Amino acid sequence: MEHRITTLLNWCTTINIEIDERLQIVPDAAGFTVYSGATPIEPLQTLVKIPKTAVLSAKSCSASQFIESSPYGLEAQLALSLALLVEIERGTSSRWYGYLQSLPDTVVTLPVFWGLEFEEGTLEDGKNALKWLKGTEVEKLLVGFDGTPLIDSLRKYFLETVTPTMAHLSSESLPSFHRFCRAYSFVSSRAFLVDAYHGLSMVPIADAFNHTDDHHVHLETEYEVCPECGSLQQCLHDRDIEPTVGHPTSSFQQIEKDNTYDMVSNAAITPQSEVFNTYGETLSNAQLLTRYGFILDVNENDSVSWEFEGLIHFLEELKHSKLRGSCTPLALPWNTLVESFDVDVFSDSELIFEPAEAVYCINCEGKVSWQFWLVVVSHQCASLVPAEEILSISMELGRYQTSREIQNLGASVTIEATTSHNYLLPSLAQKTACVIRDLCQQRKTYLGDGRDQEGLGNLVDELDSSQSRTKLALLQVMTEISILNSCEAAWQEEES
Repeated sequence: MEHRITTLLNWCTTINIEIDERLQIVPDAAGFTVYSGATPIEPLQTLVKIPKTAVLSAKSCSASQFIESSPYGLEAQLALSLALLVEIERGTSSRWYGYLQSLPDTVVTLPVFWGLEFEEGTLEDGKNALKWLKGTEVEKLLVGFDGTPLIDSLRKYFLETVTPTMAHLSSESLPSFHRFCRAYSFVSSRAFLVDAYHGLSMVPIADAFNHTDDHHVHLETEYEVCPECGSLQQCLHDRDIEPTVGHPTSSFQQIEKDNTYDMVSNAAITPQSEVFNTYGETLSNAQLLTRYGFILDVNENDSVSWEFEGLIHFLEELKHSKLRGSCTPLALPWNTLVESFDVDVFSDSELIFEPAEAVYCINCEGKVSWQFWLVVVSHQCASLVPAEEILSISMELGRYQTSREIQNLGASVTIEATTSHNYLLPSLAQKTACVIRDLCQQRKTYLGDGRDQEGLGNLVDELDSSQSRTKLALLQVMTEISILNSCEAAWQEEES
């Protein structure tokens, strides 16, 4: 590995990547990582400057004219995986060889590959781990929006796009699906979304920093560039610019060299310590495991979520009635209800929170999102009041719910109702609490094998080093059960 790091650093010098002398590239289990040296580093220091010409993307690779790029999502990952594979297969003739030779020889052990045996002796562990993931947030992430398993999407792209493209580029033997998966695993675990031109890209050295929430550095990029040529300056693709002799586009290559992606310190870094980046400050363990192959011991972003239709289906099952097609049973349009609801009624709530995105979930503290609560409440109201009154009674119940919480904490609060549905609020609050509790209990039946957290913990302790995937899966199951238990216990108190 020392030789690989030396080759990498020599390549960085050649391609004009500047690395602060206070940083050290050192070997680790995943290949290499970054440590500070003997000198402390202050915040707001530019520690790595990476020319735009150094990034590897579907737009910059040697086969760019044969690869259909995409701005984001799985399509972007697949396109970059093909671009990366093209350069890996070129070996020493690739302009990125110094960087590519430093990448691990094996496939990153992401859950999408756990049903395959890329490493001898891992198949049984992988298949067992996938069984444990049934019903978890990880399982959802292993399926595309159209319901297609991610591994099937990879196989299809490999057969329909990778194989013919590689056959066109070379008359030599074609790379195997294994080699494509290796490239995909690097893209999933290392790539950055850098700007509107390159999109998802491999960024040498920036991808050497490991992840933690309490990170020291971050990648700074100027995202708003011309999506056609990548220029930060005015160019021929600007609608109000007329082509002229000596136009700035003619010096684009120099512009690309002068513009950089920078790793900048956002916190003080002590001497002789690992320097961490963040792959995303809101990533849950399910997302970290799916994309990067690891989880954190404690992750405040963990949650248990429902899709809207799935939540409605659960509610209908609880009422022992048949789901009517794929529609909500509400007479009032759901979007109208959400847009008109004033979430500020829950500003003092300890049971209900406002998520950063509109999701139907329970967070790591066992709190339900206000959208989740509103689905449950409106579903209860649909059979009690006319559609045009659902919003008003939901708002009143929200205020009533928060007042009850404050009162239960010992504060002197007078709970007042201001609508004609005064008599409904106490019973509706109790029913809502009961339904949320039942939803938690029902969701837990989809997780694990019926053992409680202690039982699962004992099972984790019995696993050996050859069962690392199973251990990760069990830890995810335990996390989700813990979240559901916390929520269930909190709302059980509200039933009284």
